[in-house]
Amino acid sequence: MSALCWSCNMEGEVHGAIPRGLRALSHDMVEGVVDSGWHATLTRGLDEAWQTRLFTDLVIRTQDQVIHAHKVILAAASPYFRAMLSVGLVEGQTQTLVLEDVSWDVLNTVIKFVYTGRASLTEHNVQEVLTLADYFQIHSLKKLCCYHLKTHLVSRTCLSVYEVAALHRCNDLAAEALALAASQCSEVLAQPGFLNLQPETLLTFLKQPYLSVETEEKLFEGVVDWASEDPAERQKWLPMLIENINLEFLKSQKNKWLSVLEEKNLLQEDLKNIVDPVELECYVEDDDCENQKSPKMMRHNTLEEVLLVMGGESNGRLLRNTECFAVGYSSWRCSIPEVARTSNPHYHQLQVLPPMQHARAYCAVATQQNMVYVLGGQTAKTFLASCECYNVLSNSWHPLSDLPEAVHGSGAAFLDGSLYLAGGKSLECYQSGLWVYNEYRDAWSSRGSMGVGRAHFGLAALHGSLYAVGGVGHAGILDSCEKYDPGADVWVPIASLGQARGYLGVAVIHDHLYAIGGYTGSQWLNCVERYDPLRDQWTSVSPMISARSSFGVTVSHGRIYCLGGFSGESNLNSVEKYNPRTNMWHCVQSMQLRRYGLVAATVSVPGAVR
Repeated sequence: MSALCWSCNMEGEVHGAIPRGLRALSHDMVEGVVDSGWHATLTRGLDEAWQTRLFTDLVIRTQDQVIHAHKVILAAASPYFRAMLSVGLVEGQTQTLVLEDVSWDVLNTVIKFVYTGRASLTEHNVQEVLTLADYFQIHSLKKLCCYHLKTHLVSRTCLSVYEVAALHRCNDLAAEALALAASQCSEVLAQPGFLNLQPETLLTFLKQPYLSVETEEKLFEGVVDWASEDPAERQKWLPMLIENINLEFLKSQKNKWLSVLEEKNLLQEDLKNIVDPVELECYVEDDDCENQKSPKMMRHNTLEEVLLVMGGESNGRLLRNTECFAVGYSSWRCSIPEVARTSNPHYHQLQVLPPMQHARAYCAVATQQNMVYVLGGQTAKTFLASCECYNVLSNSWHPLSDLPEAVHGSGAAFLDGSLYLAGGKSLECYQSGLWVYNEYRDAWSSRGSMGVGRAHFGLAALHGSLYAVGGVGHAGILDSCEKYDPGADVWVPIASLGQARGYLGVAVIHDHLYAIGGYTGSQWLNCVERYDPLRDQWTSVSPMISARSSFGVTVSHGRIYCLGGFSGESNLNSVEKYNPRTNMWHCVQSMQLRRYGLVAATVSVPGAVR
């Protein structure tokens, strides 16, 4: 009746009675006390000192006004200021810093944030503030700017936000802005801002395999309008851009568009060869002639989100197989909708899901675009360092470089385009390490360690940080949480959970972090807490229908799905989903197998092609 990992069960650390390490600390072991309101008091005092120019020792000259500040405060907040003011440069000796290219309003917003942690961001200043935050290496303000831009993403601004995010290496925001542009392509083409895009941005946009536009002719028309804004400068980009458009429609409209291009002074010889290619006579076999033709650009009309569950244990048997649930399925299946190769909107072929290369439970999982990464875990006898990834487009699993150490119960997440893995239980101890994967070198490298070793915890990315929530450690079941700042490469404590829990699920939706279910050391939970990162506060929301631990969790179509696990009495195949707008849980189709120690993921399968 356990459903906890065999290593923890064997050692008696979390199963049954409250573990030895969870005994109450005696009063003589308390090393100090904390005033949770002290940081607010200190911030208020620093702000008052800045506003009244008390002990200020630096003058910053901008385009139009000056700002007085304290060297030590700026140096503490920004590596840029620390280097400039502490290595004997003239700015540090003269007590004056000249920033002639910066407006007073924007710099004052940045300095205000340094002293108070608050920034007045608007549609008109956020991009300039982001530029300064990046330049001064004030990572918290940079993340706040990204959050502001994300919450105001619309079709009118998404590609301009993409340009800003890509320039400042805000990869998560850039990916989200580009995905929104792809899903609202027709509206984006109609926006006046489309004509002001950088050519590199437009090229990236056209290379997307999924664009929600009626026909490729609309893309062609948009590119021609864009080039017409500055023909002398932009016509050199046209061949490269148009090569990323399916030109099948030109078979019947070639003369029309040749005339349009000529009228707009855009028709150069290299472009004409693309729009009106010379038909070469072929004297070899037909198949060879077909191979000589340039490949047709494949563009998908739709994307379909599907749920996957992988691995785990069922009835004493470790699993390699994967189950899938998609719109239109009456039940979970071991097949996934096939990536469409036809323009037929009713094309619904299925393909069998291949099993993982290794049976595993209590592994970590992370998803990006069309890839699912499964990392570490355990078998019936040992821990695993092996990693593998599933490619939706090829419907196949591929191995990755092994982890630095064999672990189970670790957490994984993508942050700013990079895959991170944290914590877990090794043969020796509960790990606190953090590793990042380099896909080009197929290698792992270490980053700053968590404040405490933990396994069977929740790890999620939110607002440019990683969040580690609860779990199991040397002291037993944990209620502590911490946040990783990739810019500073440090973990800092955040508000603790209201309920200590391990073997839980975590999910991010609508800019909040959810801690769901789990195990306390004596009780299986159905309660759910929601974390607000801007207030550093956990609050309770509606509980799940069933108590469960060691389950899979994923997000699809704005809903949180919790799948399988262990209820304290039996293994589960039930699935329930949470709607954050109504704060209600609902039962959905159950999986084929009862499984615990599983992982879940949401992936998008491209639909019909044009």
